[in-house]
Amino acid sequence: MSVINKEEVQKRLFLLGQRIIEDIRASIFVEYKYMSMAAASLEPVNDDMVFTMAADGKRLYYNNKHVIKTYEEEKNLLMRRFLHSVFHCLFLHAFVSENIDKKRWDFACDVAVENVLSSMGGSVSKCRTTHFQENFINRVKSEVDSLTAEKIYQYVLNSGMTDEEVEMERKNFKGDSHQLWYSHREKKTDDEKENMPDMPPEDDEGAKNLAEIISQWKDYCEQMNIDMESFSGEREGSSVIVQNTKRVRKDKHDYGAFLKKFAVIGEDIRVNDDEFDYIYYTYGLEVYKNMPLVEPLEYKEIKKISDFVIAIDTSGSVQGELVQKFLDKTYSILMDSENFFNKINIRIFQCDDKIEDEYIVKSKDDFEKYISTVKFKGFGGTDFTPVFERVNSLLEQKEFTNLKGIIYFTDGYGKYPVKKPPYDAAFIFMDYDNERPKLPPWAMGVVIDEKSLN
Repeated sequence: MSVINKEEVQKRLFLLGQRIIEDIRASIFVEYKYMSMAAASLEPVNDDMVFTMAADGKRLYYNNKHVIKTYEEEKNLLMRRFLHSVFHCLFLHAFVSENIDKKRWDFACDVAVENVLSSMGGSVSKCRTTHFQENFINRVKSEVDSLTAEKIYQYVLNSGMTDEEVEMERKNFKGDSHQLWYSHREKKTDDEKENMPDMPPEDDEGAKNLAEIISQWKDYCEQMNIDMESFSGEREGSSVIVQNTKRVRKDKHDYGAFLKKFAVIGEDIRVNDDEFDYIYYTYGLEVYKNMPLVEPLEYKEIKKISDFVIAIDTSGSVQGELVQKFLDKTYSILMDSENFFNKINIRIFQCDDKIEDEYIVKSKDDFEKYISTVKFKGFGGTDFTPVFERVNSLLEQKEFTNLKGIIYFTDGYGKYPVKKPPYDAAFIFMDYDNERPKLPPWAMGVVIDEKSLN
């Protein structure tokens, strides 16, 4: 009879905890697809000094015993607690002023996140914890218009709840530990430092790392909202999530920066400095007078835009002034000599529920003439499919040789094509709108800042 020593037991338990965490993440990827990127971004780390779970924006520290015990008792609850930590990161709950009332802020953040989880439907909304949370959530809802951490925090401050009352109520909402939120700001003894997971140092490099973490989570937050629109059947609870992401998502995309991403590789007549050897060139001129040993390569492969499609939603819901700004900005970016080829092939469509106008741009003068004389037509319903059908037809007719994509300026309220086109498609919105129809999985939805159109 073989005897398993203590170290072997610990090793097996460690591996079991790892497998459980991976199983939880896999379940999230299947059931809540729009959470996939955010859930995958935290690196799981086993740490016995954490009582349950704790996230610092880069890692998810978990107590192995807690993970195994919770998984055995109620797998859905462990998935809920995993997502609890992820949502704290998505909503940037850890990145607040040092003067915050930590006890009440922690409580408010937990209530906000648990309310989101209960609204999501599926496995995480069926946990036993929801029963104990209903009374307090209903009480707050009667006083607060949206259950974000900021508004719940103000409610708790104004309610006069004592520290004991806050602690007692928080037991029903606590899904993880917040010990890492504040640990890097406070002075610790050597023993405390030794028993805490590594955090960024309090210097310029640490501040830079923190800024990068915040920026990354803003990106994850943006992607989550886009994915919520893209994945069919996963809208339950989305309005509650959007309420909590407004503070995070207040920074919209710069349209000019986004448009430049729509570039293709092509050839432009220009000296290729990367492959040209000036030593041999000048040596040849010296020795053989006007006879260089090598000639500069005339062609260089660079990123530029050649064929392009601009579509404008001219239904009654889209404002003409914004459309004009959109066209002006698009012109200024595309006509930049660093971004566009000398030979250009742009189609500009105006479309409501049918194509109202089609304009061909072959030169800078063509584009200038269009934006200075354009008259918008349509103002009926909204259907995006006619433009895509027309562009597909032009591709078949070889009217485009290197079409990278289509930019569609719209409010998003219309009929989208079902089939993925053989080119990129980006729908440009001015505002976040949770009621907007779902984007097809193949489409990009980009909310831009009006300031970037000026």
